[in-house]
Amino acid sequence: MAPTGLRALARVLQRQRPWWWRAFTRLVPAARRWGWWVAPGNQVRWQAAAHGVEVTVQGTGHRLVVEPGAVLRNVVFDLAGEGHTVHIAAGCVLNQVYVRLRGQGHRLQLARGVRFTRGGEIWMEDQGGSLLIGEGTTIVHARLSVIEGTRLRIGAGSLFAYDIEVRTGDSHSLLDARTGQRLNPAADVEVGARVWVGARAMLLKGARIPDDSVVAAAAVVTKAFAEPGVVLGGHPARVLRRGVRWVPQRVPVGEPASDAATEGA
Repeated sequence: MAPTGLRALARVLQRQRPWWWRAFTRLVPAARRWGWWVAPGNQVRWQAAAHGVEVTVQGTGHRLVVEPGAVLRNVVFDLAGEGHTVHIAAGCVLNQVYVRLRGQGHRLQLARGVRFTRGGEIWMEDQGGSLLIGEGTTIVHARLSVIEGTRLRIGAGSLFAYDIEVRTGDSHSLLDARTGQRLNPAADVEVGARVWVGARAMLLKGARIPDDSVVAAAAVVTKAFAEPGVVLGGHPARVLRRGVRWVPQRVPVGEPASDAATEGA
């Protein structure tokens, strides 16, 4: 049947709406949301509480596992290519998160209790990239991008505010005008444990944030820092203060942090 004939038939079915057509038009989006419609050669294991979740899988060798006890709301998994692994551990809460993987052999792992509270985007391209987020880390809203086989690791117990961008590469090539050689290769980004990242901060290729540190709002981190317990700020970021730690509770000024606050840090 010609394409015009198929379109005409679809219009007729939409008007008449027989029972089997109504069932089919309801089944297709449901299958996409719950991951039933998956190409052969892929594995989807799904035991989470979910609402408004869509799964699109193209290619082969993908493995998507969402453990019992995770909660997903308005989340999109968009996987294409070959051999990607996505593992969402128990206790994770994802709200309005878009996960897009392209290329081959990427690994995305969210440890127990990771939370995206107001949204986020995860983009992985090229081959062999990894994105690992440690246990109990909370992200209000962030865009995380991994390209060219690099690694992005965020340690346990960290806190990201909103409108944060973390990128292991620039996506486009910067070339030496004389030699034509590329000047901006991608590089790993590492965020230590118990790191607080302020709103609108940017962590770019090669950035390393030590444990127990703070990244000030709107800071742009472009290199590796080694000393733990520092405040980083500025464009580009530099050490503004040493010998600090932070707790999520607001401690009254002039009073020491309570034992409970210290233990929760």
